[in-house]
Amino acid sequence: MTLEGRRIIVTGASSGLGAGTVRLLALHGAWVLAAARRLDRLERLAAELSWVTGRIVPFRADVTVDADTRAMVAAAIDAFGGIDVLVNNAGSEVQAPIDSLAEDDFMGMLRANVLSVFLCTRAALPELRRNRGVVVNLGSTVASRPPRGRFGYVASKGAVEAMTRALALDLGRDGVRVNVIRPGIIPSELRGLSEEEERARFATGISFGKQALSAVGDASDVAEAIAWLCGDGGRWVTGAVIDVDGGYTLGAADIL
Repeated sequence: MTLEGRRIIVTGASSGLGAGTVRLLALHGAWVLAAARRLDRLERLAAELSWVTGRIVPFRADVTVDADTRAMVAAAIDAFGGIDVLVNNAGSEVQAPIDSLAEDDFMGMLRANVLSVFLCTRAALPELRRNRGVVVNLGSTVASRPPRGRFGYVASKGAVEAMTRALALDLGRDGVRVNVIRPGIIPSELRGLSEEEERARFATGISFGKQALSAVGDASDVAEAIAWLCGDGGRWVTGAVIDVDGGYTLGAADIL
């Protein structure tokens, strides 16, 4: 597979799934504008990957702010001459049941996980229409298999799936494809630990009883699915919800 010259924006690109996606897309030859609030991390990522065939342009943006999303799109057009793909990866989580979830935390998740998709997609839409482009939204398996005590996150990711289906239908006549990928249990900073700490924790097999495969997922597993949707292989796929989860959504549970 090659994505040579494909012009892509990835949000939430400074760590975890976002950084892994930038890395893989650039290895496949894509031109990637890597957007996040932590510019220092983006610059380190670009420096680490200076040898790849693709291009990486770091860009600081808060994707919950309309002006930032418009500036991000303008920067991609300036750097690459246009946009072919938008990967809405940015997000956040505060774990709590509804009766103890603070309103500010709930609204923060809605802004990070839902509003960001709206603002980024709206800002990029003229270019996506012009180039018959692709939107890939990052959802979560919690939307179909909600765990206890994560009300706000589940609600926000359910909204992302609904938005994805609505956009796929609305934009299909323009040749724009919109899909959502639901990652399973993958080491990341989302739950308050470092990636390294989560990787070590999952390596003990703590998550294996919840999924079909006795293997720890990685950002590269999700990035491969994103790359496929960005390329010609996914040209007839839109409105799809794709689980990359080791079989988590099967509802596996070990008998104790």
